Amino acid sequence: MTGVQTCALPICKDAAAEGYFKQALSINGNDPHTLTNYGQFLCSHNQYDRAQEFFHKAASNPLYESPEKALTNAGTCALSTGQVAAAEAFFMQALERNPGVAIALLQMAKISFDKGDYPAARDYLRRYTQLERHTAESLWLGIRIEQQLGDKNALSSYALLLKNNFPDSREAGLLRESGLK
Repeated sequence: MTGVQTCALPICKDAAAEGYFKQALSINGNDPHTLTNYGQFLCSHNQYDRAQEFFHKAASNPLYESPEKALTNAGTCALSTGQVAAAEAFFMQALERNPGVAIALLQMAKISFDKGDYPAARDYLRRYTQLERHTAESLWLGIRIEQQLGDKNALSSYALLLKNNFPDSREAGLLRESGLK
């Protein structure tokens, strides 16, 4: 078995994927879909600064029919590094381009909540639920928002939905631990 090189499977797959991205970009270095996907790949491999370059290049392409995707991915990547202000800016840009980006709306609801801007958090969450079904995460966020705003009816509605639709979720456990009803 001399001369045979082996590598751990995930590492080999990652190297192959990166090679395919580089090959695709050598063919068309301005393809926004490839740029966005490569940015996601880089972000998932802790190469945040490089990822942001690719997201920016994709979003700046005037022929990209959905630049909000690159901007939303840039925001998600920034959040993963704790860069909340940058993430907020990216999500806001995405929503300016397309007000119906559900992921950006949910992230803005979380950011607004964390900043203590509960009315904005409520608004973003309501806009999110006009586009997507509630998740355990969004219901738990709604409960915490309404608790801060003092709307017991809305809080109870969110709590009931969480208990009924996601009884085994981490968020339902948090609800039980909190003593809220």
